[in-house]
Amino acid sequence: MRPSRLFWAAAGFGALTVAGFTLQQSHGLPALGDAYLFAALLVCAAGYAQGGRLASHMPGWQVIAWGVVAALPVSALVTAFALPTEPVRLTDRAVLGMAYIAAVSQFGGFVMWYRGMAAIGVPRASQIQLAQPLLTLVWSVLLMGEEPSPLAPVAALIVLGCIAATQRARS
Repeated sequence: MRPSRLFWAAAGFGALTVAGFTLQQSHGLPALGDAYLFAALLVCAAGYAQGGRLASHMPGWQVIAWGVVAALPVSALVTAFALPTEPVRLTDRAVLGMAYIAAVSQFGGFVMWYRGMAAIGVPRASQIQLAQPLLTLVWSVLLMGEEPSPLAPVAALIVLGCIAATQRARS
């Protein structure tokens, strides 16, 4: 099933709101880091979409496990280039933290995420991601004492409204 025009309108407006808010925060001047972040967003979006499609044919744990295997050549190459310049200290705490992130936060999280994408469909599930920058902003205020701009609550309400519209739009 294809998403409706209402879905695409709400999804586009939500994405433009996030992009506009981001540009407003950087005074309209995107930096090189913003370009890298946008490129990463496109690559991750493609990966999420393909993973969601695969999750309708195989269990989520297999989808993420095969994703890790497929990414191994690139990960190994990046690691090989980074090791000479990045210090590595394998303390018990560091290894335990990395094991937790790998097993629970990443693997376990993706298993649930792909199950959800398979259940409600890739387009609808993808729109929930629009809330991620806003949740990051909320956590930065609560945990790090950040002071959001006056436009943050406005952008948050617009994006939440767009997410609600995409979830209610018929396919």
